[in-house]
Amino acid sequence: MAVTRVYISNTSDFGDFEIPYKQIDGTITFEVDPLHEANANITDLELAPTNEKGLVEFNSNFSLVTPENIKDGNGRLTVEIPNRGNKLTASHFHRVAVTTSDETDNPGDGFLCRHGFSFLSIGWQFDPQAERAMKLEAPEAAIDGKPIEGDLLIKLQPDRDLKYLTIIPLGQTRPSYPVHEPDSKNHRLYKNRNGERHELDRTSWRFGRVSNGEIEQSDRHIYMDTGFKKGVVYELVYRTRGAPIVGCGLLSIRDIATCLRYHDEASPLDDGFDHVMSYGVSQTGRVLRHFLYEGLNRDEQNRIAYDGMFIHIAGGQRGDFNHRFAQPSVIGVPGPGQTFPFATTRTTNSISKREDGLLDNLDEEATPKIIFSNTSFEYWRGDASLIHIQDERDLDEHPKTRIYHIAGTHHIGGILVEGKQIRELPTGLATAYPLNVVVSAPVFRALFKALDEWVVSETPPPDSVHPRVSDKSASTRDAVLMKFADQTTIKVPSIAKLVSLHRLDLESEVQPVSELEPYQAYVSDVRADLNELAGIHLPDLACPVGYHSGWNPRSPDIGAEDELAIFAGFSIFFDKDIILASYPDQATYINDATICIDKLIEERFVLPEDRDWMIEIARSRYTASIA
Repeated sequence: MAVTRVYISNTSDFGDFEIPYKQIDGTITFEVDPLHEANANITDLELAPTNEKGLVEFNSNFSLVTPENIKDGNGRLTVEIPNRGNKLTASHFHRVAVTTSDETDNPGDGFLCRHGFSFLSIGWQFDPQAERAMKLEAPEAAIDGKPIEGDLLIKLQPDRDLKYLTIIPLGQTRPSYPVHEPDSKNHRLYKNRNGERHELDRTSWRFGRVSNGEIEQSDRHIYMDTGFKKGVVYELVYRTRGAPIVGCGLLSIRDIATCLRYHDEASPLDDGFDHVMSYGVSQTGRVLRHFLYEGLNRDEQNRIAYDGMFIHIAGGQRGDFNHRFAQPSVIGVPGPGQTFPFATTRTTNSISKREDGLLDNLDEEATPKIIFSNTSFEYWRGDASLIHIQDERDLDEHPKTRIYHIAGTHHIGGILVEGKQIRELPTGLATAYPLNVVVSAPVFRALFKALDEWVVSETPPPDSVHPRVSDKSASTRDAVLMKFADQTTIKVPSIAKLVSLHRLDLESEVQPVSELEPYQAYVSDVRADLNELAGIHLPDLACPVGYHSGWNPRSPDIGAEDELAIFAGFSIFFDKDIILASYPDQATYINDATICIDKLIEERFVLPEDRDWMIEIARSRYTASIA
């Protein structure tokens, strides 16, 4: 079994294109066999309640955009994996600046529609809480008919001194798991100093907050008598009761693809698809890496779900997507998703000596063609290089993969507000230096089209482009930071406090997990102008008016200024006199930038249709640099 029912709640027109499109929204019911070998890797599935057929049921909401007449399309379906319940297509493909949930259905410039694609969003996460979130209604595991209890970890780092903190993961409005018996002594709070944990006395803190000058109990906050200090990392281990089967989200991603691809009886469409691809960004790029590692690209009928995957800014991690008490939205909490293997090719773990590969649980036919792309931030986070460098050597590339580094970029895309740089992330976190301005969005569209051509016509994508040990374009982070320290007045972060992935002690199942030896991390080395050597070079780096990085320290105002801010890089423009010496006017700069853009088009890292867009981006960056 798989998809058994599709309930359509709404159908509406979508955009105004040469081919009429419609949007279908509704809910999907899945039924899966907990004993089937195709589902064997889903944690606790055998502990789920079953229906009269012995199958596990769960539901997801969905949103499908498709031609009115499906035969007018190109025969391809793209399945997006929403990020924390939020749809991605409008912002990543259709050039929409999404600021509200309503704009996630904005057709924008209709890139996917103009190219004939159908595209679908599927709820896979059990706990998203955003307005209009795409969500999975997951079954709950039980042992002897009773809910399961266990511990989970939340990391907190306040940006100001506070008496109480919220215990809510990124993008949430409440904890994913309820606090069980808040007054219990089983809950623990640690202060983490340079990796060393110090447990705080249980009588010094409680679950609560200050309201109207009084301390009141709260299941969303922790209160401490002496207060929490800005910049300090606190780790809360709390007891919860109730274990949703988080891995059912991976099955929803698989089974909706095969239902629509092979035109199963439950499909709401008039025909199936020749090819199905998927894409994920950041959190959901890690979801797809996890999907691959669990070997889930064949369904219960042994049918292949995906021909291709575009995995963007996921680095070398998987995540909290398929273990008991998994928290899909957490960041920086060590767990099974931050463990070896990192690369698609089978390698030997340099620390544990275990052999494994990200694709080892897939046979050759079921292994999709995969494009991985990362910004500089994922390299500076300490994990992106692990997908292609190990033991100080470049790994052999898997024949069904390509790996691209977009040089001088950061996790959240280039930012200018009314032509000016800012020092505050969308999350509200303040940075020491102005945020990175390099816009990588056109490369995203081009790489997706390269994947499409690879899947459909066997046209190979461009060769991989990323830092390499063999040509000395890869370097250690401390070596690159020394160059910035020697050549600029920038205050570099503490090398000892750079984030890395570590070998983890998962045997004891005790939180917090013990982090053992770190894995060696590499980044791109830099040129004399402090721009990166390796990667796809956009005009900002090919015709530089500044230097651009994937790292940016926290602002001194928020504490821990010797640590890096999450997601952020910086752009520092050269002195105006230096810029004008090379580019005395805008026309001169745009001429050189256009040469770079045309080269990128020839190399297939930018689409011809995006040429004018990129020229406009270059114009705005030059204007900002001399303002």
